[in-house]
Amino acid sequence: TQAGQACSFAIAPVTASVPAAATSGSVSVDTLTGCAWTASTSASWLTITSGASGSGDGTVNFSVAANTSLSPRTGTITAGGQTLTVTQAGVVCTAAIAPTGASVAAAGAQGSVAVTLPTGCTWTASSSASWLTVTSGGSGSGNGTVGYTVAANTTTSVRSASLVIAGQTFAVSQAGITCSYTVAPTTAPAASSAGTGSIAVTSVTGCAWTAASSVSWITVTSGGSGTGNGSVGYAYTA
Repeated sequence: TQAGQACSFAIAPVTASVPAAATSGSVSVDTLTGCAWTASTSASWLTITSGASGSGDGTVNFSVAANTSLSPRTGTITAGGQTLTVTQAGVVCTAAIAPTGASVAAAGAQGSVAVTLPTGCTWTASSSASWLTVTSGGSGSGNGTVGYTVAANTTTSVRSASLVIAGQTFAVSQAGITCSYTVAPTTAPAASSAGTGSIAVTSVTGCAWTAASSVSWITVTSGGSGTGNGSVGYAYTA
């Protein structure tokens, strides 16, 4: 020591807060020339990588292993009799899902969503609409998969709903039905006397239609309008 002075030690910093991910840090040791010191840790997840001992001023470098627990933890590094307290955060339960949405045809479909989440983090899955149902993976912990079913859309309107999975939104858009029509027969003979007939209409459920005559001597007697499959009755004069 200098001029026989007693050895005293100071370190900086004396506290450190680190994230859950693996990281590293350092602590400086301040003392008189010739004053020897050593450094040690209180936890297996704190490792001294250099500066485990020294004389006079110096630096202790250390590494912090990743914390895979949800709970924070605390350990210490002692250098020259002085203590650095290291507090490491626990895992943050932030989820990712893939894909993040789907566009579905009117006929409906089945699909799945992958959930990525740290081990120990629990999650649930729910739907915002009755036509979008969770068929598997309604809850889980860590990584997982959610299965879902989209029912057929029997209307002509596009509809939207979502699944909420581990706090993330999976958006579903479903097309409406496309209306098309056929009639049978497409021609009909008519005697010179008065008569009647009928025409079968074939269409998709939910598709509306009307029937009208182009001449005064033919009249629609039934089925002037309908939805989906139906029948039109007509009469003609002599």
